[in-house]
Amino acid sequence: MSVRLTRRRLPPLACVALVTLLAGCASHPAEHFYTVSVQSAASDPGTQVQRILVSPIVIPALIDRPQLVVRTGGHEISVLENHRWGEPLSVDLTRALVSDLRRLRPTLDIVAAQTPPDRGSEQVLEVAISELISGPGPSTSLQASWDLHDRARKCSDERSFGALIPTQEGDSAIPAAYAEAMSRLAEAIAKTIPTNLVCASN
Repeated sequence: MSVRLTRRRLPPLACVALVTLLAGCASHPAEHFYTVSVQSAASDPGTQVQRILVSPIVIPALIDRPQLVVRTGGHEISVLENHRWGEPLSVDLTRALVSDLRRLRPTLDIVAAQTPPDRGSEQVLEVAISELISGPGPSTSLQASWDLHDRARKCSDERSFGALIPTQEGDSAIPAAYAEAMSRLAEAIAKTIPTNLVCASN
């Protein structure tokens, strides 16, 4: 007498569901998080009592989002869902700019300000970025302006700056390009800050 062994088969719909679940787990892309700024030491202005407060940088709505954004054509952009900023981009860019300015002008007390200044002796630096985006092609475009003024706005120095930053291929190269853009912007701003912290009238 022979005994026939049979395997229990899953219903067809159950098989399809299992295969779909396994495929989804295997193909889910990993998320990447980036910063523009890097960790830096606090400035030591010594006996300098006046300071420059850097207001939060104003950025275009196009890039004011958690995801990285690239321009893929003249009228087309791409939002990189799996490549994200680790914190609000304006905060990150402001920190990067402050760090670069401290490096370039170490004798000045340069700090990021989240609230309006409360001391009349302070100078305020307001920066607005009208364009900061990579692509199309291996470059990142920067267009920015700034206004250095005293709290009472009795004097003000307004300038603008633009640059094309060479950018390596790959989405992960974008944060480095943004960091270079902030460094170039900081160099342009640093050259216009008066040594005695008294802004020049236009």
